[in-house]
Amino acid sequence: MSEIPYSQQTMNNKMKKFRSKNYKLKPNDKIYTPKAVAELMIKMCTIKPTDKVLDPSLGGGVFYDNLPPCTKEFCEIEKGIDFFDASGEYSLIIGNPPYSLWNAWLNKTMELTNKLCFLWGIMNFTHHRMNRILEQGYVLTHYHLLKVSYWFSHHVIVIFEKCDPATLCKITVSGKEFKCECGKRCGRGAGGKNYNICGNLQKI
Repeated sequence: MSEIPYSQQTMNNKMKKFRSKNYKLKPNDKIYTPKAVAELMIKMCTIKPTDKVLDPSLGGGVFYDNLPPCTKEFCEIEKGIDFFDASGEYSLIIGNPPYSLWNAWLNKTMELTNKLCFLWGIMNFTHHRMNRILEQGYVLTHYHLLKVSYWFSHHVIVIFEKCDPATLCKITVSGKEFKCECGKRCGRGAGGKNYNICGNLQKI
């Protein structure tokens, strides 16, 4: 497959804009991951006490706060800690990237780690993005399909690692939808309701 190039200048412009004091995150960039999904992702990564793990977008802390014992760090633009300023080497970067910065975010991630675990919308799983990852020497080692009831479309947990290319990809599927914490289809995220608050607690 031939790679569809993504302009370095375009990525630089996105990073520059992200760092600007006038930058406003888009609504889809601030949809928090359900705790149960974050816990599933963390479990899939088999984190060891000796690992150094980065949560690149802290948000509500659902990844960072639930990591097992390890050396852990976070970035969060709204706390003045810019992921694009991160440096060093991490055993794992885990999280749910902001969709409006996907390609720049992915490239920065690959500068910092040999293992990444991200939650992708099914439509973000594109061939040019896959080409970019594979050409950097990563192997898709786990692909897990799931559905959050109040999110659009299905989502995929992906783990990419720099390892033996012969390593087989493990494909798994969650047997049921992840619902709101209230356990119901409460309309969360629908009709203008906030994605990050139970629909029963919101008034429109």
